[in-house]
Amino acid sequence: MSDIKNALNRIHDWFQKNYPAKIASLASGLSPLEIDTLLSRLSFKVSKEVSEIYQWSNGYPIDEYADDWIFDYMFLLNVESAVKEARTWVEEHEEIARMYKYAGQPVLPAFMSDIEFLAVVATDDKQTTSPVVHISEIVEISLRYTNLTAMMLTLGESYETGGLFIGRKGYIEKDEKKYAAAYRKHNSGITELALERFLKISTEKPSGETLGILHNDLYMINNYGMEIPSSSLKTKVVNILLNLLQDEKYCYGFSVVLVLEEMRAVDALIQGLKHPEQSVRSRAAFTLAKIKAFEAVEFVSQLLEDPEPVVQEAVQEALDMFKNHR
Repeated sequence: MSDIKNALNRIHDWFQKNYPAKIASLASGLSPLEIDTLLSRLSFKVSKEVSEIYQWSNGYPIDEYADDWIFDYMFLLNVESAVKEARTWVEEHEEIARMYKYAGQPVLPAFMSDIEFLAVVATDDKQTTSPVVHISEIVEISLRYTNLTAMMLTLGESYETGGLFIGRKGYIEKDEKKYAAAYRKHNSGITELALERFLKISTEKPSGETLGILHNDLYMINNYGMEIPSSSLKTKVVNILLNLLQDEKYCYGFSVVLVLEEMRAVDALIQGLKHPEQSVRSRAAFTLAKIKAFEAVEFVSQLLEDPEPVVQEAVQEALDMFKNHR
């Protein structure tokens, strides 16, 4: 049995034991042939994981509101509805089609809540899995899980350990600490996906939008207590950000510092202390204190004589933070 089928069965067994009514209306699965026939209507390919989940259950139609959620706060779309929605996104006018893509790749919505989705990114012939992304009501696309298997393993373990549970009002609630533990265990490669995405969509100079995308991804990852390990990939991204920070013609210095904060890039943040914009110098000083970069205290202290009072105030606040951290 594959990992994803095992995880799906764990989710099913937990609900069957504790809240059987919540899975009573979940549709039976389809045959591989039926699934392949429906997926063939797409203009792109999806991973084998998609077929495996629909063999387990064909979910609900998109026009039937399902409040018996079992996938956190979303329900599984049936494959017909998922394909129809994805084709609409791809075949709409160019701007709409571009919005519903992840690093240039189209996506298949698999889970839905109101007008939010979790979607699976298209694959090429060499890929066996692909990221699961969250699409908000304003069509912001951010990473959520490394792949469908990681998602199901995270949810299955969370239900079993109390990371996810049914509250008094009958809705799914979350114990953040326990959920984060399961998330870290099963999504170890998600940082690399975020950095790779940034490198792919910022072939020249990143825009404020691409910086915002990376910041949102890394913010989510850090919220779950996942470290961003040193790697050649991280070095490439930091170098791009550092070059932008040092380019006085570039107007997104503050956004760069926010991303460097999520990456815990101390050396690059120290360079931010020399930036011509007072807001960047102030934020860089604050950030170095926030991430407890004690090796930067000397550099931050030098800005006590900054010509801008607002920077002096930020530096004093940062130095006080350093003292409190010790």
